[in-house]
Amino acid sequence: METTFANFVKLMDERQKVSDARFDRIETMLAEMRATIASLRTTIIVTGISSVLAATFGIAALNASMQFNMLEALKGGKEMAATQAEVNRLVTETAVLLKQIQDEKKASKPPPSD
Repeated sequence: METTFANFVKLMDERQKVSDARFDRIETMLAEMRATIASLRTTIIVTGISSVLAATFGIAALNASMQFNMLEALKGGKEMAATQAEVNRLVTETAVLLKQIQDEKKASKPPPSD
């Protein structure tokens, strides 16, 4: 009976060692899974923040580009207005000079003789 009991105890000890080894492997796997999940969580957070920053900077760049283009168009319009005023001034001066030339031509023309 003692031998049977000793064999039973030995068998139970072996089973306990196998169970302990199995639990150690499971704990190791759980630790690895926790590390992987933490790494994945970090990756997701970094990706989310990067996406938000990229969208924000993209929109800011688009706004800056549009503002620059609008200011350049306004500047071009002002320059065009100045050029148009100069052209109008030159046209007026030319008209005055043409009128003077026509008046001088009429004055210098001898009257027709009959």
